[in-house]
Amino acid sequence: MELSPATESVLAELDSFSGGKLARRSDLGVLIDSGRVQPGRDMLEELAFYSKFLHRTHGIMTRIGRDGQGYDRLAKEFSDAVGKTRSLLTSLIAGAPEHVRAPFSATYLAMTQEALKDLLALCRDLSWYKNWLLDTGHRRQGTP
Repeated sequence: MELSPATESVLAELDSFSGGKLARRSDLGVLIDSGRVQPGRDMLEELAFYSKFLHRTHGIMTRIGRDGQGYDRLAKEFSDAVGKTRSLLTSLIAGAPEHVRAPFSATYLAMTQEALKDLLALCRDLSWYKNWLLDTGHRRQGTP
């Protein structure tokens, strides 16, 4: 899918902001393009919120291990957030062409360990996007 010039500009800023750490740049671009107008804009912002939560929670769970204090509670919250993230992702790409939706579904929405790993990589990129929105004030200016 060809991305809009505005989205390419946002991705260039995000690349710089993240120090070149975007792992799923083109897929992030598809999501940003899908969130350029309402109701996608609100979905993208909510997706970025949940993605940041998932990225941070996964890091904590990995650090404390299964026997760590609070792990079970974190695992439950993580599982709930994965479900919400998948739902938002599905809704956000619903208007995209089939040749975009099908790979997204196979890569990020399948109920496999590999898809979860891919989803977490996308969530990391979305957390960069969320931080960029907060740090630059772009959301307040109406730019996704």
